[in-house]
Amino acid sequence: MALLIRNALLLLMVLVLFQTTCGWSLRKHRLTVTATNDLGAEMTIHCKSKQDDLGSHLIPIKGKHEFSFRPNFWGTTQFFCSFQWGTEFHSFDIYMGDRDHENCDSYKCIIPKGPCMWNYLTGHYDICKDWNDST
Repeated sequence: MALLIRNALLLLMVLVLFQTTCGWSLRKHRLTVTATNDLGAEMTIHCKSKQDDLGSHLIPIKGKHEFSFRPNFWGTTQFFCSFQWGTEFHSFDIYMGDRDHENCDSYKCIIPKGPCMWNYLTGHYDICKDWNDST
């Protein structure tokens, strides 16, 4: 009986350690991705993951498109989007679990040079990335 209690306590300690080091919790929070059109032209966005195709959406100038999801337990959730305006066509991995897991929400502002993430320290969209198709 003492061995059973000791093993149960050991398992509980391992779970608590896992929760504190990996940010895992029994209740997964929904994350929201917001794409804001800062291009100066209407933009079509089409986002999907391996499991979900969210369809195409037309975003007016300064308009926004949002979607929410629960990341999977393994941290491998990924959403990628294509962006089209005028004659331009680009794509970007708008959410990647291994890259964006520390952000409660992933806000993206779309500008011609690529998507930018909101920087809570500066209060601006200044954490910018290149398009997937940029060389």
